[in-house]
Amino acid sequence: RQRGRRWLVHSRGRGEMNPVCEDGLFLKLGGEQTLRPLRVIVYMLALGWSFLGVAIIADVFMSAIEKITSRKRRKWVASKNKYITVMVWNPTVANLTLMALGSSAPEILLNCIEIVADDYFLGGLGPSTIVGSAAFNLFVIIGICILAIPKGEVRAIKETSVYVLTAVVSVFAYAWLIIIVVGSSKYVIDVWEGVLTFLFFPVLVTAAWVVDRNFFREHDDKMPQGVDLSKEELAELEVQILKEHGPNLTNEQIAKFVQVMCGNHHSRAQYRIAATRGMTGGKRVRVSVASLSTMSSRASQSVKHLMGSVMPTFPRTSPMKVVPAWSGADPADDNNIVPVEEEKAMIEFPIRKHAVLENVGAVSIRVLRSGCLDLPASVRFKTRDGTAKVSADYEHAEGMLTFRPGETEQQILVKIIDDAMYMEGKEFHIDLEQSVTDIEEAEVVVGNKTITVVIVDDDLPGTLAFPEDEVRVAEPITDQEVSFQVHRTNGSSGKVVCKYATEDITAFAGTDYIEAEGDLVFESTQMCACIKVMIKAIGRYERESQFRLMLTWPEDDALRGGAIFNAETDGGKDACYLTVTIAGRAGLQDRVDKVVRILDKMFERSRIGTNHWTEQFKEAIFVRGGAEDDDPATVSDWVLHIVSLPWKLLFALCPPTSIYGGWLTFVCSLSFIGLVTALISDLANLLGCSMGICDSVTAITFVALGTSLPDTFASKAAAQQDPTADASVVNVTGSNSVNVFLGLGLPWMAAAIKWKITGATEKWDALYGSDPAIPEALRLGDGAAFIVKDDSLANSVLVFAVCAVACLLLLAWRRHMYGGELGGPALSKWVSSLFLFGLWITYVLISSVGVTC
Repeated sequence: RQRGRRWLVHSRGRGEMNPVCEDGLFLKLGGEQTLRPLRVIVYMLALGWSFLGVAIIADVFMSAIEKITSRKRRKWVASKNKYITVMVWNPTVANLTLMALGSSAPEILLNCIEIVADDYFLGGLGPSTIVGSAAFNLFVIIGICILAIPKGEVRAIKETSVYVLTAVVSVFAYAWLIIIVVGSSKYVIDVWEGVLTFLFFPVLVTAAWVVDRNFFREHDDKMPQGVDLSKEELAELEVQILKEHGPNLTNEQIAKFVQVMCGNHHSRAQYRIAATRGMTGGKRVRVSVASLSTMSSRASQSVKHLMGSVMPTFPRTSPMKVVPAWSGADPADDNNIVPVEEEKAMIEFPIRKHAVLENVGAVSIRVLRSGCLDLPASVRFKTRDGTAKVSADYEHAEGMLTFRPGETEQQILVKIIDDAMYMEGKEFHIDLEQSVTDIEEAEVVVGNKTITVVIVDDDLPGTLAFPEDEVRVAEPITDQEVSFQVHRTNGSSGKVVCKYATEDITAFAGTDYIEAEGDLVFESTQMCACIKVMIKAIGRYERESQFRLMLTWPEDDALRGGAIFNAETDGGKDACYLTVTIAGRAGLQDRVDKVVRILDKMFERSRIGTNHWTEQFKEAIFVRGGAEDDDPATVSDWVLHIVSLPWKLLFALCPPTSIYGGWLTFVCSLSFIGLVTALISDLANLLGCSMGICDSVTAITFVALGTSLPDTFASKAAAQQDPTADASVVNVTGSNSVNVFLGLGLPWMAAAIKWKITGATEKWDALYGSDPAIPEALRLGDGAAFIVKDDSLANSVLVFAVCAVACLLLLAWRRHMYGGELGGPALSKWVSSLFLFGLWITYVLISSVGVTC
């Protein structure tokens, strides 16, 4: 007999052996399992389809969590003497609570549902699924993430204190399971054990929050975590950009510079949802980043530093004079800088990323020297292709920089090629490399050894538009000409001519303003032009009047030069209108508001929530969510969409995330996850019964694999696109801990309390009343307890704990050798990944061999 959904072997007249399975919660398919091969195929397909469904509803669940945890508030910072925007949820607390629940909801709910459905007896799938999922996450997912890093790059964990805490606790959690199952009171889960197991969850969250907030360290004046750019900070950054690149930049170009300097960070929920929608032909979520030099959340420091995570190259033992500056240090931590001895010289780039217009001609990159200045010092430099290609976008530069005694700065000059082709996001890199000379020089330590140069393109004829559809101007003291700018975005190649004219609305030409009309000319490379209109002073105080300024194309299409009007502005694609309001006092809108709107459009595709049911059903019905700007849907997109369409339509009934801040979606989607999980439980039991394998083996293989697939793709994307390894590694260790404390602690605590209160029942006596392994006090008395008599579970947990220690030691060794847990030399990546895959196979084999049902 099998615990939970039990099966027996039945002998038929022809000598055939067919299992007899019990009915499930939803599927009443119990009884003798004839036609076993066909049943196995049908059950496997149904189970896979159910995994697809739980992944889709988990997508909705994660959308709600993202909506909840992304709330912001304004906070006064005395050291900055201003308000800043901060996250309401601490990122670490969010990851260990709602995010972990969203990532592991199927496994956690499976255990809860099984215990309740089995009258508070131990289920057959839940505990083993949690352990099996933890093994898959730790060994397979991290192994895939190690291989996924591009050649020559590494990813290091930034929040090392939180990682160490969750890693240690994740091993302790499973050691604690062994203690309470076979240690303190063998096979009996006492009330205090269940309660304590559950209480470890808030203890872990509190400890992680304390460590994350650095309460045991001396506090500094750094900005709080989760800081976004306020309008004041954005204005400071805009001034910096305009000073460096000229005052005639368009709003779109300023937004591109801001995006490069303050790259958008993506949450774990976005990676998870992007992975799920990729598996189901759903609406795409943009989770790519500009480069690995994405800035940290302390974006307010962007004005002074173009922050980013510079990935160190691999340590080398060499007699040469240049050694890596981050040998053994955390490259993602600004405070973890290797000190330079007085007899050594530090040579480095002062910033990690620099942006230039394509028509700049040449870019000059500063290289700074500090430390020892008494002796000469030299270092080699060399350009390297990124998305920008040598000879097509820039000219290769390579050579030696030699600093004379006392000299602290050198320049590297790279010529930028202004071609006639438009391409967004072109970039190349300049690396500092070690050099060997015959003269006596200071020993050199290379600090920031790589800089990324981003080329902002301007080669298309362009799109003409006013910066905004409406503008307010203050009445001057005397009649005065006011200039209205017309911006040319998305390119500036060739000469473009359009016509302009004024039109009355409530203002009258001759009284409120002087009528104006004529041709507006953009010369090649010109990105901004002005229309001047005379505003008359007539003594306004509160009265406002309006007139319209119109742009149209000339009759000769050749004069327009291929340019277009911005179809999203007033007037559409055929014209462009600006409504001018003449007010009695100044009411000019800040240019920063325009940049914010442009940035909002840039990041619109990263939005994963919904605003109304119509939007949800549109995304459910149409392949790829009906997005018009996506590439054409592939055959696999259509197949996956059709297969998953019933699930999508069902789950579109969940309330949109815009209602009650996402909490209503949270509750509804969690209920749906519970229903689908119950279906998975029935199918998994039927599959295991038909195949003649135990539930514990089914749990650590089929069920664990199916529930972990979305996390696999999400972690791989996070590893490739995030500058650190936190989202792909720390999430695993945190989730594994939460699975035990919440996924097992909560239902086991409830079951232990239930049996303590109600005492033994006929079913409990039938199962355990005559079992000598159960304490005599329980068997002979009227009391009862929650029994976990499952040696296979204890064996599985023990094997996993040992393998987990080996995995964590491997990650520590990789950080010491290569400066990061993920990536590294090709051979090392393959060896490490194969070792982790081997740990998972070892875990499955040892946990499966000798299991009796």
